[in-house]
Amino acid sequence: MKSFKSFPCSLVPVIVLFIFKFSSCASHTSVAKIQTAEFGIHQEWAGMTDEDIEYKQSMDRSWDKLLSTKAQIQSHLSQNQIEFLPRTVVYPFSGIDVLNLFSFFPSADNYILFGLEDPGYPSNYSNLTEREKQTFRRGILSLSEHLAGRNYFTYRKMKEETKKRELNGAYPVFVAFLTRMGKTIIDSNEETIKGPDITYKGFQLHLYDPKLKRTQKLTYFKIFLTGKEGVAGDGITEYFGSLGPKAVFTKSAEYLFHGERRSLFRDLILKDTDLVVQDESGFPIRFFPKETWARKILGRYEKSWNLSGAVTPEAQKELKELSDETNNAPLPFPFGYGVLGTKDNKQSAVLIFQKK
Repeated sequence: MKSFKSFPCSLVPVIVLFIFKFSSCASHTSVAKIQTAEFGIHQEWAGMTDEDIEYKQSMDRSWDKLLSTKAQIQSHLSQNQIEFLPRTVVYPFSGIDVLNLFSFFPSADNYILFGLEDPGYPSNYSNLTEREKQTFRRGILSLSEHLAGRNYFTYRKMKEETKKRELNGAYPVFVAFLTRMGKTIIDSNEETIKGPDITYKGFQLHLYDPKLKRTQKLTYFKIFLTGKEGVAGDGITEYFGSLGPKAVFTKSAEYLFHGERRSLFRDLILKDTDLVVQDESGFPIRFFPKETWARKILGRYEKSWNLSGAVTPEAQKELKELSDETNNAPLPFPFGYGVLGTKDNKQSAVLIFQKK
């Protein structure tokens, strides 16, 4: 199987019941213990208990579809002899989309995501009434069904649900989705990026994956890019500039990296990046000249989409030529905005840019 980038982790964490020793490969050296009650709450949020049978059955239905999509993605990558093995993955404009992230990058050590949703950490779930808890769970279900229906989130839907007082942010949705994917949240903490005039709030989840038999970290920040980010001293530059070698994954990104408004941050995020996996709404292909980047396409690219309120996409003649040259079959799963044109994914494409 072809590896685009391999970063082996030689240290294996010691696990005794619910006590975990994080390896240095996971950049964490303390011992954390998850309380049984907290684990039960995570299962409840995920709809994996009998606390609310109707909720459980509805979550089961949406996650049957979501996990089927995950299996299709991983099967398609395997058939094309593709495996992504970076240690660090950055997902700009992610929202709460951990399903696609872990479908393409199941074994990274460190995941860094940012979107427009409030972190919502810590959760105030224990202080809610039973009726409010039901509203809380229905918010998670609504987002689960939304993702299952199209394999991407719209900002309007995420804002609608996470802004509700009961849910109060993205944190419980992340926890519910990750729990559904077989991860155990063994520790969590607040994370911030401090600039001179603004503090970007977020949280970090320490996960244990029983299949990998090791820990992983997922960090989420609320970041709204104004176009001024990417200047030394703004906090953002220091944080993303210190990550070292990494992969970038992005999809359904509203063409925010097209044009020049966010060019400073775009250059920052591409610095030290040697692998980009995206749909056509991420970085324009002009940033990946064939002289220095290996370029691969899965599925087909036909056109970009003029979305209401989004950045006008650049014309990408070179991307259309790449698609025509490869003449691939349509993807067996929905990916990005290509699903807007047809129900059979004939205009969906996964673009893979690997630095030579």
